[in-house]
Amino acid sequence: MNSVPVLKVRNLIKQFGDFKAVSGLTFDAQEKEIVGLLGPNGAGKTTTLRMLSGFIPPTQGDVWVAGHSIREKSLEARRQIGYLPENVPLYREMRVIEFLKFVGGLRGLNKKELESDIRRLLEYLSLGSVQKKIIGTLSKGFRQRVGLAQALIGSPKLILLDEPTSGLDPEQTVEIRRLIAHIKETSCVIMSTHLLSEVEIVADRVLIMNHGGVVASGSPQDLTHRLAMGRSFKLGVRGNEVKILELLGSVSEIVSVQKVEELAGSFYFCVQTKPDGDVQPKMIQKLVRGGIQVLELAEDEARLEEIFLKLVRS
Repeated sequence: MNSVPVLKVRNLIKQFGDFKAVSGLTFDAQEKEIVGLLGPNGAGKTTTLRMLSGFIPPTQGDVWVAGHSIREKSLEARRQIGYLPENVPLYREMRVIEFLKFVGGLRGLNKKELESDIRRLLEYLSLGSVQKKIIGTLSKGFRQRVGLAQALIGSPKLILLDEPTSGLDPEQTVEIRRLIAHIKETSCVIMSTHLLSEVEIVADRVLIMNHGGVVASGSPQDLTHRLAMGRSFKLGVRGNEVKILELLGSVSEIVSVQKVEELAGSFYFCVQTKPDGDVQPKMIQKLVRGGIQVLELAEDEARLEEIFLKLVRS
């Protein structure tokens, strides 16, 4: 990790009248990291991205991009940012190549830099075949790629993506996710989404937002592990059912036992336990000493979806 983060956010607040859209947001993000802002509609994700980009000012707090304060050195900070809003800002009457040259000129690239960057992006985003087409005639997937290209011109250190796969078909969604994974090789990526599958597939770290604040953060795997309200096991055994239930009932860590299936003298149970403690050896020991044959004991991982719903509904 770099000693200086690409993005530093401290006590970021945005208030519209009496409504606080974002409340005290604080986090860092590093180069070669994808951070997903996950939350329901109205959680504050888009407002956060607009403040990070310098599009709207915060009511309180500050953002530093590559060491530059977005309040005090706004131009220097924004030069390091590529931004793709949910509604892609394209001049639909322009040709792809013309639009990219226009954006590159706004970013201050000289002719040689611009030509090199455009060649790289046309190849990288597979836009070569449509470079002379009018943007308004392109499919949604190609327009999204053009939007990504304008965000990447000049190789900014911070890329902000707001619902980047919104409205795409499954094939286009897979392709855009692949491109996002590649973008992080040279940049830090902050992306907002309300899709759990998106952050599980793409993000290195997740900030779960609700009511303008972060209610949990960590990698998808870490969140699942830390926030699960208990553990769930699939248990397969052979023996007397009454005896099995009696033995399981004597294990203090077990919260509930539910029979899932009975097959040719074998029983399969869903066993819910408390979140802490090494309960597997204790279960096996109790059953084996009671004359029960253990066929299977496997832990079911809690799903991020369950955790997300619990957090945003609380």
